[in-house]
Amino acid sequence: QACMTAVERRDGCGLLLPLLLLAQALATARSVSLLRKGRSFKANVDNKLELKNVLGVQYHGTFRAGDQELPVIYDTGSWEIVLLSKLCGDSCTRGKVVYDANLSTSFVTSDDVMKVQYAGGSVTAKQGFDSVSFGDKDSPYTAKNMSIWQVVEHQIPVWKTARFSGIIGLGHTRHMPEGFREPPDLTPDELMLPAMGIDMFSICLERGIATPGWMAMGPKATPVSKLSARVLSMALARKVQALAAGPGFASVPVVGEVHWGISVSGVQAEGLGVSDPCLFGCGAIIDSGTSFIAAPPSARLLTDAIKKKLKRDCSNLDELPVLRLQLEGGVVVELPPLAYILKLSRGCRTGFVELDVASKQGPVWVLGMPFLRYYYTVFDRSSMRIHIAPSTPGCEPILTPEVASNATAPHFAAAGGGLYAKRAFSPADFEAMEADMDEALPPPASKFFVF
Repeated sequence: QACMTAVERRDGCGLLLPLLLLAQALATARSVSLLRKGRSFKANVDNKLELKNVLGVQYHGTFRAGDQELPVIYDTGSWEIVLLSKLCGDSCTRGKVVYDANLSTSFVTSDDVMKVQYAGGSVTAKQGFDSVSFGDKDSPYTAKNMSIWQVVEHQIPVWKTARFSGIIGLGHTRHMPEGFREPPDLTPDELMLPAMGIDMFSICLERGIATPGWMAMGPKATPVSKLSARVLSMALARKVQALAAGPGFASVPVVGEVHWGISVSGVQAEGLGVSDPCLFGCGAIIDSGTSFIAAPPSARLLTDAIKKKLKRDCSNLDELPVLRLQLEGGVVVELPPLAYILKLSRGCRTGFVELDVASKQGPVWVLGMPFLRYYYTVFDRSSMRIHIAPSTPGCEPILTPEVASNATAPHFAAAGGGLYAKRAFSPADFEAMEADMDEALPPPASKFFVF
């Protein structure tokens, strides 16, 4: 009523109603267009998907293809829907739940065959089209006639013993980037996130040996915003970005052309006496499909210093430093030893994996599952930003600056970091993560690597 009165007075508020009507019309037109293409989704609906923790190095969520539900890796480091299938034969399907096109009433075949390169090895897959859903049959996020790739053969050792049946790409691009599949002249199909109208989703992993992780969409899942940027005008979308920059959440620009890549201006670990490997800049990918933290060769002095300081019997974990990364805009994130020390049957070791690739920002780090255990992370395609907030062990975002309850706590972020004033780590953060190296997922493929 106030706005209508303002319209009659012809003041600045009179522009708001036409903008809202235009935004609603555009959203309706887009929905109709997608439905004509066989797409269907419910906008702005909450949906939370549990990710089962497997040996501390994999997280499996439910994915529905046709009439079948499969355990999959939801992977922010890739793009396509790639499923183990009956076409692969007994050698790679024995003992696993796999996709069978013959059991689907909505499957449409195709003659296209693609070869995809992952860091762990290559996959050859045959294309088809089917209805798919995030989660089970009750999921509000579905797409009909979605391109899926049925694995015919693969050379990924971890997949021969692992329990997951597919890799679901959550990259931010609309189509699979050039250079990541063979043959390169395949007609690119629209990827799942844009097909479902998903502009924002969050991932957070609980801290614990067998505790789950969570992937979510909708207003409650992405608390950086109380509005849907997809159905609002450009003017109102600015308000969404302003909310994302509110207390508790920090927003970092996505600079990666194909990956969820961000800029890193510094990496330090107090007390080691080594130089900053990112003094002249680095890039970093936040990747839900990588089990550990990948560091570039330029960080070898830092990782070797931690390795030298660590006692094999795990007796001095409380003496190890907190790894501090400074991101674009002065945002500081910190990772305690639980994020980078592994406890194996023969004792403790560092969990850094070396990755020798470069980007315009500099050497590349990969912030895998350990990062997602400490930061509630929202991936935002609409504004091309990543919003992060410190998380509790139970995966709730800490939306107000956290103040250390123990003034003598030895590890907390500096007040100038921009993300929070102080953050104390508990003794549990200075332990080692139990993990099975045989089931670990490597960082993104470097053979065709493009940041």
